[in-house]
Amino acid sequence: MPEGALRPILTVRSILCTTLAFPPRVPSSAFFSFCSSLPLPELRAISELSRVRHFAENDLVYSSGDACDELFIINRGLLEITPEPAHPGMMATVLSRGDIFGETGAFLHLPRNQMARARAELSVQCFRGQDFPKLLQRVPSLFLFLCEKLAHQLFQLGEIGRSQGTGGELVGSLANFDMITIYQTIVRSMQTGLLSIAGEKGEAVCAFYFDEGVPRRGRFQHLSGEEAFWQLFIQTRPGWTFSFAQKTLVGDDWTKESAINRDSDELLFNAIRMRDEFEDLRKRMGDGTANVKRRQLNFEWPSTELDELRLVAEEIWQVAYSQPIALANLCRLYSVCDLKIYRAVDEMTRAGLFVLQNNGGITMTPETQPKESPQELILG
Repeated sequence: MPEGALRPILTVRSILCTTLAFPPRVPSSAFFSFCSSLPLPELRAISELSRVRHFAENDLVYSSGDACDELFIINRGLLEITPEPAHPGMMATVLSRGDIFGETGAFLHLPRNQMARARAELSVQCFRGQDFPKLLQRVPSLFLFLCEKLAHQLFQLGEIGRSQGTGGELVGSLANFDMITIYQTIVRSMQTGLLSIAGEKGEAVCAFYFDEGVPRRGRFQHLSGEEAFWQLFIQTRPGWTFSFAQKTLVGDDWTKESAINRDSDELLFNAIRMRDEFEDLRKRMGDGTANVKRRQLNFEWPSTELDELRLVAEEIWQVAYSQPIALANLCRLYSVCDLKIYRAVDEMTRAGLFVLQNNGGITMTPETQPKESPQELILG
């Protein structure tokens, strides 16, 4: 099994024509959900028998040929795995929070056959192979978790192999594949066509046009262009389905606001960072049901460092000035992704312009907003 990510790299031709019958995908953040189920002594054991390492952007985590005895789980940041030596058809893989890599070296003690490089500030949890016996004794469920991840990968690879040679379009469920995998599949295979996503009832949610693997147009409900692209990574749900059909661009189908101009890798890196930031904000601010209520008489934008959000903040101020409004309803009113709404409201709440109130009318101050979970405090 190739060393590296537990997310398979798919090619469009490898899963053409059929919706593959996978078991539910293990989400990238599943490690933190797993940790939240552990009693405190087992969390402490993980802390004692692992270490946290930090890398700056572009730092090497390891290179091909390096001796190895460590398995890694990403706490924060972005990592790119590149096969070495590279052969035709091999592609780099981007990993993010919750992903596991380095398992082959840790379990089989084989030299690295890939290069792993931080593509943003990176924090990883490192488990040494020599500590596995103690971990097995003190946290046996950790190995059940790792086996589930590995088994899921093997099952996917088997299904993909059986689907080779068929013809048709790429289709599937977001319960089985995450957006990073889908996006990288299209980009690295340089396909031209339309990625469409439908909701639980089959209704159209969004569509993105790719030209030789580069996203050029996008819409997501009321959003267009890059804002639609950011929302794609922020909002996708397991019950949604996707399809990618090869087709050429029809100009009348798209507005000029739908244009996407950034480099495909830059888009992906930004989208993952924004997704992680949104998840962190949502932990503190809730799932959108909290009401935004004005606290001060006059608007004064508190941050010169966030001037790009000022116009959004001013519009939110006008809407919420007379009566409270739910965060989720605010997100439907503006042509920017949910993250920018949350950031603007968070900044104004910190400045005392707004308060957030839950459905019970209780003000969500920093003391009453959700705190960091025990696994975050221990794992860092």
